[in-house]
Amino acid sequence: MMSSTFLVMRERVVAAIMSNPVVGPDSAGTLARMNDPSQNCTFEELGFDSLARMEFCIFLETEFGISLSSGEIEASPSINAMAAYLAGEG
Repeated sequence: MMSSTFLVMRERVVAAIMSNPVVGPDSAGTLARMNDPSQNCTFEELGFDSLARMEFCIFLETEFGISLSSGEIEASPSINAMAAYLAGEG
C-alpha cells in the first residue's frame, strides 16, 4: 500500500517533470504511466540527461523547497523511486 506522503511526493515529481522544458512524456502512453502510481516510469524513458536533471533539481527547489543534487536523481532513477526517497521511504 502506498502512503499518503509517497503519493503527495509522487505528484510533486510528476509536476516537476511536466514543467521541465527539456524533457517530458513523448506519448499518451508515457503520460498515462507517469500519472499512474502503480506504474514506475524511469527518468531515462523520459529523456533525462544532465541538463534535464539540473532543471529538475532547480524546479523542485524553487517550487517545493526540496533541495536535491543531480547524483540523488541518478540514485533514484524513476518517478516512484524519487517519490519514495523524498517521502523518506526509499
